[in-house]
Amino acid sequence: MRKIWLAVLTVAALSGCGDEDAPQAKAVDDAQDVALVEKLNQPPFKPVLPQPFTTEDIARYDLARAGCMFRPGKQADEQPLFVAQQDRGYLKIEGKLYPLAVKSGSAELPSGAHSTYIGTQNWVELVAQAGEDGAGPGGAKSWPSRLVIHDSNERVAFDSLGQVSCAPSTPEGSTAQG
Repeated sequence: MRKIWLAVLTVAALSGCGDEDAPQAKAVDDAQDVALVEKLNQPPFKPVLPQPFTTEDIARYDLARAGCMFRPGKQADEQPLFVAQQDRGYLKIEGKLYPLAVKSGSAELPSGAHSTYIGTQNWVELVAQAGEDGAGPGGAKSWPSRLVIHDSNERVAFDSLGQVSCAPSTPEGSTAQG
């Protein structure tokens, strides 16, 4: 009986010796499990479809202050999809106005607007290719640009080429961009 116990103890001792990689393998397995849980907890991708601001929206929400407006396409007289100002940016989604805060340290555009704005559900990059003095609506300067809206998981939810026009306030408190 003693020989059997000695054999069992020897096998148990030897089986523990060859398992030096077990902690590393467990760490890899744990990391894969965490990645899987994080992926499963991400909300499904939902594209963002901003609506153009109407003339009534611009007047109602006082959006014709100093700043810049992004218009899709190549026509400078299109209705704006995004309004960028010194303190806030604005999107209209499903008929609702969504204000966004200026990201500190983002590039400054003419008229005090900025290139990046952050909201609770998404953030916006306004990439203006300033250089040539183009003519926008009402005498505002206009440049080719790109509007990119990211969701809260850094995925691109909207991407459009267009024109950005920037104008300072007029003495009456509105701009000539509207």
